Order: sequence, then C-alpha cells, then structure tokens
Amino acid sequence: MERKRHIVSCALGLCIAFGAMGCGKRVLEEKDFCHLVLEEGEGFFVEESALTVERGKDASFEMILEDGYELQNVKYGDDREAGSAARNYSVKYDGDGRALTLTLYDVRYSETVQARVEKSDVVIRYHANGGRRCESRDMADEGYGEDGGGDEFPVAVVRSHLRPNTSIGTDLFERTGYTLIGWNTKQDGSGTQIGLGSRVDTQEGMLLYAQWVPWTDAAHFEYEDQGEFAQITDYQGQEDTICIPAELDGKKVRRIAEGAFAGVDCRRVILPPGIYEVENKAFESASLQELYLYDDISKISDHAFAGCGQFETLHINAIEPPVYSGNYFDTFQDKYDRLLQLKDQKKIVLFSGSSTRFGYDSAMIDEAFEEYEVVNMGVFAYTPALPQLQLILECMQEGDILLHAPEFDASNRQFCGQKALDYATFAMMESGYDVFTKLDIRDFEQVFTAFSSYNAGREGMEKKNYKISASHYDEDGIPVEEDSYNEYGDYCLYRPNSAEEQPIYGLPVHYTVNAFPKGQYIEPLNAVYEQFLEKGADVYFTYSPRNQYAVSEESTPEERARLHQYFQENLIVPVITELEDSLVSGVYLYGTDNHLSTEGVEIRTRRIIQELKEEMEKEQDEK
Repeated sequence: MERKRHIVSCALGLCIAFGAMGCGKRVLEEKDFCHLVLEEGEGFFVEESALTVERGKDASFEMILEDGYELQNVKYGDDREAGSAARNYSVKYDGDGRALTLTLYDVRYSETVQARVEKSDVVIRYHANGGRRCESRDMADEGYGEDGGGDEFPVAVVRSHLRPNTSIGTDLFERTGYTLIGWNTKQDGSGTQIGLGSRVDTQEGMLLYAQWVPWTDAAHFEYEDQGEFAQITDYQGQEDTICIPAELDGKKVRRIAEGAFAGVDCRRVILPPGIYEVENKAFESASLQELYLYDDISKISDHAFAGCGQFETLHINAIEPPVYSGNYFDTFQDKYDRLLQLKDQKKIVLFSGSSTRFGYDSAMIDEAFEEYEVVNMGVFAYTPALPQLQLILECMQEGDILLHAPEFDASNRQFCGQKALDYATFAMMESGYDVFTKLDIRDFEQVFTAFSSYNAGREGMEKKNYKISASHYDEDGIPVEEDSYNEYGDYCLYRPNSAEEQPIYGLPVHYTVNAFPKGQYIEPLNAVYEQFLEKGADVYFTYSPRNQYAVSEESTPEERARLHQYFQENLIVPVITELEDSLVSGVYLYGTDNHLSTEGVEIRTRRIIQELKEEMEKEQDEK
C-alpha cells in the first residue's frame, strides 16, 4: 500500500543575549555556558523550550509527539570521529512511545540544531465490538483519534517495520465480565485473528474488531481467599471453553492452585491478565488443545500441563510494553516480516546465528542470482534453531533455497538437538507473539519454564515501545545515523579489519568427529532438512566463519579433514564449501571470533556465490 508521508522540519533555536542567531550558525561563548532553545512545531510540543547548560555537559529536552508522528533524526554538531556512524544525541521513549527525552551530548557551542519528525497517514481503526472506551483514558486527548465517543477509534501508525504492531487493546477498551483475546478482521471472528500487540499486514481502511470471550460462570469455581487476592482451587464445569474470570466475588484472581483443573475435559482455556502464578499440575491430564494467556505471568512451568497430550497451540497476548525493541533480538521479527512478504516468491534464505547476521552481503547474492530474492534470517546462535527453522519452513515453497551455516560453538542448538526453549526464544518473538500459533508446542520442551525466565528477565528493564527499530542502533545499542540493517537483514555498518590475528575470547571450539555424534547432531538436523526437501526446497550446508586460532588442540588439520568428510557422508544435503575455507585470519574478524569485518564479508560472499553456483550447475547436469 502506498503511503503518504508528511515531513515536518523543526529547529532547535539559540537564545543568546544579543538576539536570535541564524539557522546553522555556531557561536563559541566566552563564558562557560551554552544556551539552547527547542522551538515547538507541528507534530510535537516541548515542556521546557529554553535550556542553559555548562559547556561540556549534556542537554535534555522533554518532548511529546502527537499521534502518528515520530522523531526521525537530529542534526547536532559536526565534530564526529571520522568514519563513525554513532550519533551524538540519544532519544529515550516512555512506554507509549509519545513522550520522549532528547539528550544532546557534550554541548560545546550555542548552536542551531535541526530535528525532523515524520507522520504516516497509515491508520488502523479499532472497533470496540461490544466493549467500551476505557474510562481512565480520553482517546482524543491521548492521541487515539478525534472520535472520542463512538465504537471505532483510529490510531495512526508510524512505519518502523514492514508490518506494524497492533494496539495491546486493554488500554483502548474494556468490558465487564469479558476477557479481550485479540483482534479480528471480521466482527464475528471469522476473519484473520491477530494477537494483542502482534504485527499485522495493513490495508487501506483497515478495521480490526475486538474479540471478547465471556467469563465462565463463577459458580463453577472454588477458591481460597488469600487476603488481597483469590486462588482458584477447583473447577466443576463442563464447558468446552473455560474463560477464567479476572475476579471472583470482588477478589482479583492471581493464582491457580495445583490440581485445580486436573483431568478437565475442555478444548480451550483463557487466562485473564493479572494471573501471577499457575502452580505445577494445575491442568494435569486436561484435554485442552489451546491456551490463551498474557505476557504478565510471573510463575508458570511445563509441569502445570503434565499429561496434556493434545495441547498444541499457544496464544500470547501482550499487555506489558516491549523491552527488547531496538535490540538485535528484535531483528528476528523484522526479518520474518520480509520472509512473509516473500512467501510466494522464489528466494534464498540464509540462516544460522549472529555469524550469518554479520556474515553476508546479500545484495551481492541478490545480484548473482537474479531470479531469487534474499532473506538473511540470522540472529543469535545461543538459542534453539529448531523453532526458527520451523517458522522458515512454513514460508518455503518448491525451488526455494535454504543456505545453512550452523555455528559450532553452539552446536547442540544449531544442529537442532536441543528442543528446550529459552528466554531468548521469547525475546526474539516479543514484538510478534503470534508466531507461536504457527508452532506445535508438543515439539518443544520447557516452553513455559522459558516463558517465566523471559518474564523474570524483563522485570526492571527499560520499558520501550513498538516504534523503535533495531536499525537505528548498532550492535552495542548506541544510536546511529545510518541504518545498521539493510532490507535483506544484514548488519551493514562498516566494520574495519582487526589489527590482531589472535582470538578475542580465547574459547577453543572442537572441530572433531567425536564432537558431533550422529544421534545427537546429525540425525536431528537431517530430520529438519528432510522437511524442507519434502516441500521441494533445496538445502545446502556450509560452514560459519571462525578465527583459525579459536579451535581446540584436538582440532588438527587431519581431524578437521575427517570432520569435513564425515559431514559429506552423513548429511542428506550437499556440503558446498571446504571446512578449511571457514577458518579465517583474525584480521578479517571484528569484535568477536566469528563476526566478519566488512572486507571479510565481501571475501566470504564471493566464495559462497561461486560454490553455490557450481553446485547448482552440477545438480542441473545430473538431471
């Protein structure tokens, strides 16, 4: 959909004793103070527009953006280090993404600073569908559109991502005796279902309807009064859908006790927001198939669902602000957005962990294979690859290519031997929990244990919002002027060669046959490859880059040759590169023992293109 964009430029003016200074000029004060004025403009207002700061100190302005506007960039000073992409200012948003603190670092001059805010005319309209506006909020005053009294509320969307996030909903509408479980493109729920806070493919005039489920009759529940809250201890109903009330007799339901729903015959369970703990065996041997919950649960483990053999679908709704926005974990959703966009097109998908994120020039691959689109799905090696590969598989079609380069320092996860999820799995899915509905959770272990770990880790972290893009930050979380990720998903900031050959971390990795037993590594990986091949996709195995000195003493040249032959003989897909080519000089690495410098990326990509073309030509000749 074509978007109309409204660009607004505003100026940070200078207030000095001799009058206003012209735009772009800089004055070196004789005194040790600098004077700055932030002039209000269309799209925002500022709480305190005039500041006087000591030279060399930081200056901070508190700004409020109007609905649909976003601060794009600030031109402040020109004394950056040559070749540096780092900004000399920072922007810190509060939870709703409208209030922000603009901090200018190391103020040396009284000078004019240019800022730019941008508005998108893309609007998502939300329909209460039986609910009502939250009494605690005035939608018009808070930027949710001028329609403050009807069932629909338009929300302007800033396109920080290919697919924008929906509202979490609980701050828009409420309905006594009901739980909000998501949005739907049809009023009766027969259209596309979208979880609260998850991403959506927008269309002109998009209207999303709130989906409410009535609470199950309170008479079917037994509970214990815990003083400030209620703990459900038993359930005696027969409903196919159990929507647990958010309160019983005026007491907030905060805990579900062990055995409360043991053996219950139901298909769907809905937990309301505010549940603090689900005890072990709470749903033991229940027949539920799908579960709805919010991301504010603190204590829940897989033991709560012991014996639930039919439980396959998990719906997670957001109620907490995201904390990983702008983090490299959040790049997974941006990459997945691109993958979904290319679902019906011929494509090459690059996958492993961060060595893939830092390891390819996808534009070169795109140019070399003109009939293919390219997606770089590499994010983080130290989390299970299996759920990521299953999500990739769902988007593959006949003729697509998966180029897989598993990292050996996280081999159990990368070779799909580990089925247990971890906190990072959820961190990568935070801005799009709906991806979990595409996974059969019976294929994984420690799902809810990992979810609890993830939620515990988010406590105390800075609350952010969905507007923030990882492309606006470097790997260390420092704001940058140019995008750090390109359209393909490559980390593309310039990275110089290293001056040192030796490893940075000094963690030797085993490149030996004994380190990759068939049952633990080869067989699980082949099982995944088989699923891709069954869909008609082509899979090629290559090696991730590593410092040539960051290998174990046992990994001799002879043993590495044996390992390469071992992979060739036991993997069911072609190994297209030589193992020795992946062990590179430390000069071509940047910051770690497996992240390539910009020059290293070019060298590796050229080699991969050549090897892949040769393998594809050989296969074509054999047909």
